[in-house]
Amino acid sequence: MVGEYSCCAPRNVKRMLVAIGDATIGIAKLDRVFGELYNSKRSPDDVDGEEIVNLVSFYNYIPPDAVDVYAEALMEEYRKFYRDKEDITP
Repeated sequence: MVGEYSCCAPRNVKRMLVAIGDATIGIAKLDRVFGELYNSKRSPDDVDGEEIVNLVSFYNYIPPDAVDVYAEALMEEYRKFYRDKEDITP
């Protein structure tokens, strides 16, 4: 800890709230992960939930027994993100 803040979890890190199972979880840097996928021309058809979980887990703790639930929820969020960027109507 440095002062009152953890050295590893700065207060200014943007977090997106995502429904994961029955809980709402703040996921750090999800906008960055989605932005990198989008800028790499990766549509939701070109990526799977497990890959997104691997990318997100670099910045967030993902409980090993919850990987499947996270994968499903994060894929749905990426589909929404992609639709918004492409201005696609569902």
